[in-house]
Amino acid sequence: MGRTRTFDVDEALGVALDTFWQRGYDATSIQALCQAMDIQPGSVYAAFGNKHALFVAALRSYAATVSAEAVERLNVAPSGMQGLRDYFAHLVDAMVDGRRRWGCLVTNSLVELTDRDPALAAMFEQHLANLRTSFAGALTRARAAGELRPGAGPESAPLLVAVVQGLNVLAKTRPGRATLQSIADSALAGLAAEAPTSV
Repeated sequence: MGRTRTFDVDEALGVALDTFWQRGYDATSIQALCQAMDIQPGSVYAAFGNKHALFVAALRSYAATVSAEAVERLNVAPSGMQGLRDYFAHLVDAMVDGRRRWGCLVTNSLVELTDRDPALAAMFEQHLANLRTSFAGALTRARAAGELRPGAGPESAPLLVAVVQGLNVLAKTRPGRATLQSIADSALAGLAAEAPTSV
C-alpha cells in the first residue's frame, strides 16, 4: 500500500483560494484544484470535503486575511478620513499590482453564486455588513474631528461599500491606476469638509 501524501493544509488552502479567485467557482474543477495544489483528489476530499466545502474554507480565509488586512487600515490611521484614504490607496495598489487585479473574491462570487446558493449569499451579506460597519466607524471618527461636510457621516457607509464593489468589478478590465484612484478620490471628496479659504 502506498504511503499517504502529507501536505501543509494552510498552504494548500491558499493555493485553492488563488485558483478560485482567478477562475471563479464554476470554471474551477476539482481536477484543476488538485493539480494547482499538487494533491491527490482523495487527500483533498479527506482534508476539506467536496469542492463546495473547499470554496467556503477559501472564502473564510479570504475574509480573515485579504479583507481584514485592508480593513485594518481604517482602524489604525490617526484620523477617520486618513483611514479612508489609506484603505482606498491600499485597494488601488492591490488592483494594479496585486491579486485584486482579479477583482474581489467575494464580489466575483456574489455575482456568480448568490442567486443559487443561499448559504453563500448569507456569507456575502455578512462580509458586506462588516465592511459597512468598518466604514461607519471611520466616518464617525471623521465627523467628530470635523473632517466631513455637513450631512456626511456613518450613514454614508453604504455609498462607500458601493464604490468599493464598483472598483472591484472595474479592476478586472485593467483600467489603470489613474482611473481607479480618480474614482476613489472623487468618492472621498464628496464626503470631505471643504478646506478653509485663506484671506
